[in-house]
Amino acid sequence: MARPLRIQFPGAIYHVISRGNERKPIVRDDADRQKRVDWLRRAVETYGWQLHAFALMNNHEHLFVETPEGNLSAGMQYLNGSYTSYFNRRHRRAGHLFQGRFKGHLVEEEGHFLEISRYIHLNPVRAKMAIGPGEYPWSSYAGFVRARKMLGWICYAKVLGEFDCQPIAARRAYGRFVQAGIDQPPGSPFGQAIGGLLVGSEKFASRIKRIVDATPDDREVPDLRRLKNRPTISRILAAVADHFGYDEVPWKAGRRSEDAARAAAAYLARVRFGYSATSVGQALDYRDSSGVSHAVKRIEAAPHQLRTAIDRLEQELR
Repeated sequence: MARPLRIQFPGAIYHVISRGNERKPIVRDDADRQKRVDWLRRAVETYGWQLHAFALMNNHEHLFVETPEGNLSAGMQYLNGSYTSYFNRRHRRAGHLFQGRFKGHLVEEEGHFLEISRYIHLNPVRAKMAIGPGEYPWSSYAGFVRARKMLGWICYAKVLGEFDCQPIAARRAYGRFVQAGIDQPPGSPFGQAIGGLLVGSEKFASRIKRIVDATPDDREVPDLRRLKNRPTISRILAAVADHFGYDEVPWKAGRRSEDAARAAAAYLARVRFGYSATSVGQALDYRDSSGVSHAVKRIEAAPHQLRTAIDRLEQELR
């Protein structure tokens, strides 16, 4: 099985998901839930993490974690390995509890704390396990809205600090912010992750790419190669324009086109090379990101000849 990409450095911030093997439960009752939370606390304290949010579900867990010492993999091995040993002893079972290695996203430091914490805290609501996040006891939400529910090993400051007001007002504002996500559910903050891995700006992606470029290739980590060899959007557009016989890139502001070439460029940039829908839409002058989604669907339903041409273009660009 291919291993997920691991990019580790001091101060890195991640959204991490640990899923049960074959989507089976990782907790069976409240005793298991309490033990899992206890092991999470130990991992945070042992590895010096800053945990900004968590939600323990029945068959998976979400963490929003910052690693001042760049030690995510070691901490997750400790957390999941220790808990698996407990779970197997208690339930008289053997074998893997979790679905391979944990998965996750690397997150830019600024601009994403509120959305990601809300996404995590609303998981029980989306799963219909609670009407509101305050009714679900196995997440970090309570400490964000009530000071007496704060846990000493959760870092609340960066999320609440986004409101730039006094602590009491910030807690109330955060509660309203989360409630707004129930009334009008937002899209996933990971839907436009760059390369399916990075949540942030193109500047952030360039910084991470420099780190990746200094990392040796690993055949078992295909995402590493994909990030290393990703061409710029302008190069993708130029290659598509040349293939379709244009003297210059025709997709500029005020020069919209609905031809197959524009859709092919959108598909290559978005699907094959993992650029965000927003970035692709701006480069190709789509009115909004939905135009990029329509272009992707158009190519997915295109004749075999066009998809073969796109395959060749992808190989030439790598």
